[in-house]
Amino acid sequence: MGVHELAIEANEKGDADHDTVHDITLTPTQYKIKKLSRVNDMVLDVTLGKEHAKPLLPGERLKRTLATSEHSGHVRVESSMPTMKGVSRVTDVKTLVQENGVGGLQSSIYIQQLTIMNESTQKSNVTTRYFVPFHGEVGPTALTAGGNKKKETMMMSRRGVPG
Repeated sequence: MGVHELAIEANEKGDADHDTVHDITLTPTQYKIKKLSRVNDMVLDVTLGKEHAKPLLPGERLKRTLATSEHSGHVRVESSMPTMKGVSRVTDVKTLVQENGVGGLQSSIYIQQLTIMNESTQKSNVTTRYFVPFHGEVGPTALTAGGNKKKETMMMSRRGVPG
């Protein structure tokens, strides 16, 4: 896809060495996620079913994002943006799965399937990540991409899982 190997290695190391924390709110009309990780910190807050356009610097490039949801345990976010290698399309599908575990105890896992495709070359990469629910206060986090060292209260946490 034209991504430098050092960038891929840095991303994989960040995922493997540090937790990624997601705080997600999903209502029938709104999707909001606050992500803290070693690689990048971000907040996305969008209205479901409505395309959002955000200007990117430098120049007049636009990142377009559309989020949809089939039910309260599912969200699909499709984004496209121009890059130096052409237009990149990212599809991020998150699904909450509840299962009966050992002894009949119910357990939950949140599965993320992330697909990145270069529209010019049609080359793509798919990564699947698994998150476990977390309620309460997360201990002091490692320095994140945004420089955040304070304690955060989050709903989901993930330890790096190769995908």
